Amino acid sequence: MFRFELAFAILSCGMASPAVEWSLHSSHHDLKTSLAGIPYTVKTDTYYSQPIALKAGHMVYTAPERTPLVMPNGTYAVTSFFGDIVDDQHLPVPLSDVYDHHWIAISSKHQNQLCRRTGGLGNYVFGIGAESRNNPVTLPEGYAYVVEDGAQWGGNIHLLRTEGLAGNPHKAAKECNECYYGPNKGAQCTEEKNGTFACCGERDYNGTAFCDTSPDLPLPVEKIYHLRYNVTYTRSIDTIIPLQIGVMSAPDCLQFYGVYRNDTHPVDTQSYSLTLPYDVKLLLATGHMHTGALNVTMSVNGELACASQPRYGTEDGVPGNERGYLVEVSQCIDASSGGLDLKAGDVLTLEANYYVGSHDSRLLYSDGTHLNVMGYMYVAYTAAKCHDKCVGKWGKANCEGTCPELVKKYQCAVDYCPTCKWAGWCDETCGYCKKPSLVDAQGPWAVAGEEPATK
Repeated sequence: MFRFELAFAILSCGMASPAVEWSLHSSHHDLKTSLAGIPYTVKTDTYYSQPIALKAGHMVYTAPERTPLVMPNGTYAVTSFFGDIVDDQHLPVPLSDVYDHHWIAISSKHQNQLCRRTGGLGNYVFGIGAESRNNPVTLPEGYAYVVEDGAQWGGNIHLLRTEGLAGNPHKAAKECNECYYGPNKGAQCTEEKNGTFACCGERDYNGTAFCDTSPDLPLPVEKIYHLRYNVTYTRSIDTIIPLQIGVMSAPDCLQFYGVYRNDTHPVDTQSYSLTLPYDVKLLLATGHMHTGALNVTMSVNGELACASQPRYGTEDGVPGNERGYLVEVSQCIDASSGGLDLKAGDVLTLEANYYVGSHDSRLLYSDGTHLNVMGYMYVAYTAAKCHDKCVGKWGKANCEGTCPELVKKYQCAVDYCPTCKWAGWCDETCGYCKKPSLVDAQGPWAVAGEEPATK
């Protein structure tokens, strides 16, 4: 979503102290059932950040390397992740007070395989924006995202406090949240950078940049806020089926773009396409959009497969239903839809649609133009059939079945076959690969490759 460099070495070399630290608030356990009918336990840990102080109009944009996230130790598998913004009483804060532009959780061992454009989307694993309170990342039961031992996690938190702004409060909040140029946003924010993160507090790790505040009225006092996040995970690695996670965006894997008023053609459509090098299955797909969005759709070979629809709030100051704000995005694909099977050669197309007419009745203020918008699709997927790739490189005798079959039956301690030259999930999870699966130079999906390295 966002521009940053992952400098995780800083976490261990003492070059900078963390900008944000965390405390464990609570933990609880639940029982789930795998696709093979085997019960397994998941644990949910809830963390709160140390206080984040924001004055009226101010913003904060934390650096991942100075915002280490607390996560479980060792190897584990994440089944769900949730985050939102709360006040000093741990009560939810409405978007009309503090706009949650985004928070993201980044792992040192993760690579986004879906958008490989230089300067494009980052390698975040979990994260979301203003809709986060209503959109936890919940993977289908029996599936999880496996985290290798030694992974280090950092957070990029971007908040804007839009109380006490100058002028029309709804117009001012829109322009503040959409990263319009302002003279008090630091030297990096110039008129040429209008609509970019340079005018939204980027590299302002201490919250000193601010949107113009009212010179005539007493300003609200400085307040304390926290990011709260829940991570739900299991240690039963051999019981679940692992999913890969990635993000793609329209247009052309850009982090953000602008849409501009056009009453003649009031819908702006941007797209991004990729051709799949082999069969895969999508188990989860959820759009991420900003205010003004109509939807984000996914098509296969020109046929609509699914759409994520935004919901706009209808109540003043009610967390999770704030009037005029995008507060929820529907799932494009989830457990209830049963997943989406895709074949090698299928063309997957993402379209982001924004309303750019002068008057948008869903919003408190509209003029048709929206800066710093996004059209993302966050997906969790598994290779539905690695067998053909394996056979083509190593021969049938060395390829024992499809990925789901291997995943279900493999137990690292007893089932790993050192003669099988299949650099897939089982090898990575058992620790025989020193790096993630190789990536086909012609496509974004992980493929079978070299013989696994020995432990």
